[in-house]
Formats: sequence, structure tokens, C-alpha cells
Amino acid sequence: MSSQYVQEVSLNMCSWVDRPISTTCTAQNPQDFWSTWIRENAVPCEAPTAPPPSTYWFDLSPTVACRYDGHNGCRMQQWKWPDGRYLSGWGESVLHCPSDPALWGQSLFTKPLLSTISGHVFLQVPGFLSHSQPKYVRGQVKMMLLSGRPYSGNLPHVAMSATLALQSLGTDNVWRDIATKVIPASAYSSGLDYELYEVESLVQPYTPVRVELRANTLPPLRVSDENYIWENYRISADIVDARLILPDCIPDQSRPPGYCL
Repeated sequence: MSSQYVQEVSLNMCSWVDRPISTTCTAQNPQDFWSTWIRENAVPCEAPTAPPPSTYWFDLSPTVACRYDGHNGCRMQQWKWPDGRYLSGWGESVLHCPSDPALWGQSLFTKPLLSTISGHVFLQVPGFLSHSQPKYVRGQVKMMLLSGRPYSGNLPHVAMSATLALQSLGTDNVWRDIATKVIPASAYSSGLDYELYEVESLVQPYTPVRVELRANTLPPLRVSDENYIWENYRISADIVDARLILPDCIPDQSRPPGYCL
């Protein structure tokens, strides 16, 4: 990206101030390190305008929740932010976040999201190209992508993948892919690490854009309950970070309005 002026829209899953819509925030009140994971110790968070807890970790509940238990989970848990950022998938029922931002991005604080359904959308990060000229926009996601097979039946692993897409919003209010990258899922997590994947395209001026991560075609359900992941084939996106990078328009004061540096 040639412009020196850029803005980034990050998924920012664990922002203390910028919380998902309608989320319930609870802070851990630990006596020791391990008790931070025991939610019976949770207390209500302070307001986003207050400083984050200095010794606590905090949890953010889904914007759209469904019945959750440790055996079945629910793929339709969704976290939505006011600007359109979005997360969805089967997995832990909260975003579990450290108060210290320096700790974010470590393996304890990623967000593994699973799905058994073809085309499931794991995340979206939207933005707006405010530049007066066509410019290249880049989408990124840092994650580990894994495939899983049913626990019983001694069935073989099946090749699965996800698509990282850069999309633009047309005048008909329909989002369309303008660049895509197919990411194969690994069958095993041993020895793997998180990788950064990127997709980029030239975008016309004053255009809404977003980056999206979605599952591709998955095997048919073996068990009719799509949330019963243990007996269905599944794909998991273990996400550390996602962002949209856009060239920014810095007005050129020496030229007529609408020109950028």
C-alpha cells in the first residue's frame, strides 16, 4: 500500500471502552491466578468510561446468545459492535479478556469459533474508503484454521477451507466479493502457529468496504443437530486479530476541496 496515510479498523475484541452491543460485562475478582477462570467470582464491570480493572480479567457476553452448555454449545452466538464489526460461532460463551492490553494476542486470549455449516460467517470488519481517488484496500486476519472429524466411527479427515474476502457495498445495497483468498484448514494443531492472511484490491472512491471470513463447503451433517459438533465434521477459526487497512484522505490545503495529499 503506497500511501503513507492509512487508517486501520480492528476487530478489537477486548476493548474495555468499545464493547459489543448489549453485552454484559463481568470482571473476575481473583484471589490467585487460577481463580480468574472461575466465574462464580465475577462481579459487574464498571462503566466503559471508568478505568479497566487493574487486577481483574473481564468477560463480554454475546450480543445475540442462545442456550449454551459445555457439551453442545451453539454456533449462533454473535458479538456485534455499533459500527458493524461482527463475530459468530460455536465456542466459549464469552469473550475472555485480560485487563492489560499488552496480554492480548497471546494463546490464552484468542477466540476459537467453530461451525458445522457450509458458508458460516465467522467475522466481518467494515470500513469506508474516504479517498477521492481509487486506492488499494487490504484485509487481514491472524488465526489458526483447523478441521475436525467426528469423534466416533473412525471416519477419515476431510479437506476443508475458509475464504477471506474483501467486499464492497454496491449502489443496490448488496455486498459483493472483490478479492478472495482460500485458506486450507489443517487437520492437526500440533506444531502449528497462528498465521497472518491478507487479501487486497483496488477500491473506488467513497465506497463502503469490509473484510469477511467464512467457511466454505463442509461435509453434510451426520447428526441433525448442527450444534452437536462432536459427531459432525467441523471447521475452527482460532482468531487472534482481524483488521481492515484503508488509505486515508488528508486534505491538501494548497489545492481545491476534494484533493488529498
